[in-house]
Amino acid sequence: MQQALQKLASLSAPPPPIIEARGRTRLPPPRCFSTAADRRRRFANRELSLSSWMATSFERSNGAKKGAEAARDQHMESDGGPDPRLAKIASSIRVIPDFPKPGIMFQDITTLLLDPEAFKDTIDLFVERYREKNISVVAGVEARGFIFGPPIALAIGAKFVPMRKPNKLPGEVISEEYSLEYGTDTMEMHVGAVQPGDRALVVDDLIATGGTLCAAIKLLERVGANVVECACMIELPELKGRDRLGNKPLFVLVSSDI
Repeated sequence: MQQALQKLASLSAPPPPIIEARGRTRLPPPRCFSTAADRRRRFANRELSLSSWMATSFERSNGAKKGAEAARDQHMESDGGPDPRLAKIASSIRVIPDFPKPGIMFQDITTLLLDPEAFKDTIDLFVERYREKNISVVAGVEARGFIFGPPIALAIGAKFVPMRKPNKLPGEVISEEYSLEYGTDTMEMHVGAVQPGDRALVVDDLIATGGTLCAAIKLLERVGANVVECACMIELPELKGRDRLGNKPLFVLVSSDI
């Protein structure tokens, strides 16, 4: 009878507490308290990391850009010497004495145009220099600037604007008079062809006294353009045309003594 009562009591007693395996007691995860100072400190650290990353990225991209510009500006040198394309270009230009009048050594580029390789090299050298200069306008001086200007403009994604002699353009024009060795001449450009803020490149085949290039620069600046540089295939340094350009840069491929 006593054994039966003990058995009945054991059945009615509450079950023993469940203990996790390996005798470990699970504790609730600790609460994370974050103060305003903590949050400001974490935010400042994130800002510092972001600023450092941006500064590093800028330095790398700026260094790469400067390296590309330096390589472009050195395109006239190859393996420590002159670019071999320049010799071919120079040899393709024919010099005709006493044309169009006695005492003048005429630089004839028509022979270069007969040589597709030399002509292509000429255009390529200009394009390599100006492709990354954000040129929006290539202004070609009549008449041989019309030969070199359009292919350069197409290659660098710029518009071409002809700078013409008087009464050659059909629309409304803006004019600039300039001095020649004997007398004066006038250069004209269509009104509206160039917009304020355009970055302009002036192209001609040759610079002698610099009068035509100066007139082109003045026309472009009168309508608000920024003349980045003048580019010519040939320079006659004895005539000091470069000096007349003032602070405007001049880039040439061939220097010819007369």
